[in-house]
Amino acid sequence: MPKYKQGKQIEQLNFSKFKKLMKDRGNRLTLEQRSFVWLLYYGGMRKSELYERLVKDLQHINGKVILDIGERKKGSAKTLPLEFPDWFPGLDDVCNWHKKISKRKPSTKLLERWNHQKRITQRVKAKWLFPNVHRTTALTIVKEILGSQYYPHFLRLNRITEIASDPTSNLTRIKSFTGIKSTKIIEENYMGISKTQQDAAVNFMAKQIRKTEQ
Repeated sequence: MPKYKQGKQIEQLNFSKFKKLMKDRGNRLTLEQRSFVWLLYYGGMRKSELYERLVKDLQHINGKVILDIGERKKGSAKTLPLEFPDWFPGLDDVCNWHKKISKRKPSTKLLERWNHQKRITQRVKAKWLFPNVHRTTALTIVKEILGSQYYPHFLRLNRITEIASDPTSNLTRIKSFTGIKSTKIIEENYMGISKTQQDAAVNFMAKQIRKTEQ
């Protein structure tokens, strides 16, 4: 069975389109689920790096929403907590959810780990930030908002593509934000395509052609 049933999605999803999708379809989700999707979109982390976070891993301080990812997966470099201005669209949902879940008691969650290509499951009781989100529900939530051809890991590719599209960006910025250590990994797995960048390439050609015609 292929990893992506409808093919790997590589075209960048810009913020205006994502915001519209959340506005049009977000009411289908719970506050917890909307918060999860907003953070996944902004943070570009792996889905398990987000749904395994505890309540204490998120803070709202001095106008910033601060999320500590903790230990990154798949040998990625450790990163500092991500800090987002709290005026970012959707982060009001995140803050409201954090207040709500902070008042609840610890709950048990089934976690999955891979050890020597063997999947190990374990039930852990804690104050989870997203107690009702796990591997399969994360997939369902993303499909509900973006469409049936999408999956959580697309939002990681999307974020990295956007960071890399900035002409001032560099490997240090990408590593600091995502934990990815190698340009080879970025190029092989996380470089999507952008219609904006495609248009920019054509516009650059047009400028060169116009110069020769003057």
